[in-house]
Amino acid sequence: MIQHRRKQSQKWLTRLLLMILTTTALAIHPTFAKIKPPRIKQDTPSTKLNLQEGEIVFKGTKGQYTGYVIARANLSSIWQVLTDYDNFEKYMPNVAESNLVESRGNQKVFEQVQIFQLLMFTRNAKVKIVVTEDYPEMITFKLAEGELKKLQGSWKIESIDSNKYLITHQVTVEPNIQSRFNRDLFFAVYEDTVKKTLAAISQESAKRSGL
Repeated sequence: MIQHRRKQSQKWLTRLLLMILTTTALAIHPTFAKIKPPRIKQDTPSTKLNLQEGEIVFKGTKGQYTGYVIARANLSSIWQVLTDYDNFEKYMPNVAESNLVESRGNQKVFEQVQIFQLLMFTRNAKVKIVVTEDYPEMITFKLAEGELKKLQGSWKIESIDSNKYLITHQVTVEPNIQSRFNRDLFFAVYEDTVKKTLAAISQESAKRSGL
């Protein structure tokens, strides 16, 4: 009986890890279709400008999120950090491998392997990702395959001052999980990963800008 329960526990934890790993990527999609960002309520400009450099503001719950971070960097460096698909493993949390596999105009496809730890378990997942780039302001993404019901969102860059930019991340995510406990665990881990990703993007952008 105890061994059976352990096997069942390991089974759902493995499934949960794969879903969380999938969502930390920007997007997954097999075709080059125009991707629309999720409809998430925006804060007013005055609220955004109150942020401090490097400060992470994360709002939302149960799969509807908006995150903000201020980066002291030049625009080209920020854009490079968000689109440097061959080198995500060097600065993005949990990314072990990332390679650009296809490019067509402002749409790119890349493959990524991620490693994630939850409790006593370590798992990795390989995903294929497509993004639509609208330089210099927006990158959008959407999930097409994987163990999730829904994943879509965007990255937006807005100028605040000389070499000072607001990076906004919006995302809608829906796991394919029925248990309330497991869903809450999924969202908790997902939220933490996104916060770490925002911080990493701000830091790497400043580093590449030499500021």
